[in-house]
Amino acid sequence: MKKSLLLLGVIAALAIGAPAYSQYVYLDSNGDGVNTSADALTSATTTVHVYLDTNHDQSGAVENCSDGTNPLDIGLFDVIVHSQGTGSVVYNSFTLGAGMTGFALLNPFTVAGPDAGVGYVGGNYLNPGLYELGQFSVSVTGTPQLVFIGMSNNPSIPSPATAFGSHCSGTDNPNYVTLGIDFEDGAGTAAGTPTEATTWGKIKQLYH
Repeated sequence: MKKSLLLLGVIAALAIGAPAYSQYVYLDSNGDGVNTSADALTSATTTVHVYLDTNHDQSGAVENCSDGTNPLDIGLFDVIVHSQGTGSVVYNSFTLGAGMTGFALLNPFTVAGPDAGVGYVGGNYLNPGLYELGQFSVSVTGTPQLVFIGMSNNPSIPSPATAFGSHCSGTDNPNYVTLGIDFEDGAGTAAGTPTEATTWGKIKQLYH
């Protein structure tokens, strides 16, 4: 079994209760700290930032753990991304976010075809809130997209899922709050618009 799931019983206090379906994980490719339609990948993109808000949903609403007791803190995380669409992404490296104080590598940065994953574990839990987990260094050709993978079926990547360890309960994976199981708010990069399509659209507008 992969390291993240094995360590949950050690680093997480047992928390009894239903999961919170409320977190938000997203990518930012233009460096403004948010996810919008401007976050399309192009050949000029070299860094993709990964953010997780442990106690807000995508609308910005404050959320609490549904057991009513335990915090939506963070003691480890795994991230898996997948490239799709026109073009390709070469994953060069992953750098831990500056705010992830005390976190150390758990599941090494691994690339398998269009997928890349990585995981870190903290010596202590960080308080609920918004964190930049880190940055993927990439090289882009064409106009692909990056999306998150919830539970992974790729045995080549040590990280089992896009998820974070918390005192707040998970469901299938206790104290491992998992995208696609415990929450649904995940935003990848935007779809790019090829130059040819944009130009043809303008020509059609001129003649209608």
